[in-house]
Amino acid sequence: MSVFWVPIVAIAFSLGMAMLGLWADHQRRTQKLEHLHRERMAAIEKGIPLPQNPDIDRPAEPKKANPAKLLRSGVLLVSLGVVLYFAIDAAGGSEGALFGLIPATLGLANLAYAAVLFKKEREAGEHRTGSLLPPQ
Repeated sequence: MSVFWVPIVAIAFSLGMAMLGLWADHQRRTQKLEHLHRERMAAIEKGIPLPQNPDIDRPAEPKKANPAKLLRSGVLLVSLGVVLYFAIDAAGGSEGALFGLIPATLGLANLAYAAVLFKKEREAGEHRTGSLLPPQ
C-alpha cells in the first residue's frame, strides 16, 4: 500500500512547486507594477516629468537564437544519448537501448541548427565588414 504513495506524493509535490513558482512570479510582477504606479503618481503630484520605464515605454526586442547555447545543448544531448544507449544495452535491454538515441537525435538537430546560425552570423559579419572596405 505504501508503494502507491510515492508517485502520488511526487506528483503532488512537483505540481505544488510549479504553482508556487507561478504565484511568486505573479507577486513579483504585481509589486513591481505597484511600485511603478506609486513612483509615477508621486512624479505627477510634484509636477516633474515622468521617469522612464524600460519595460513599458520601450517595445520588447525579439530574442535571437544563440548559436553558442545551441552548440552546448547539442553536444550535451548527443553525449547523453550515446551514454544512455550503451548503459541500457549493457543492462540487458538491447531493444530498449534504441530509446537512448532519441536525445542523441535531438542533439544532432541542435548542432545542425547551431551550424546554420554560425554560418549566417559569419556571412552577416563579412557583409558588414566588406561594405566598409574601399573598392579595389
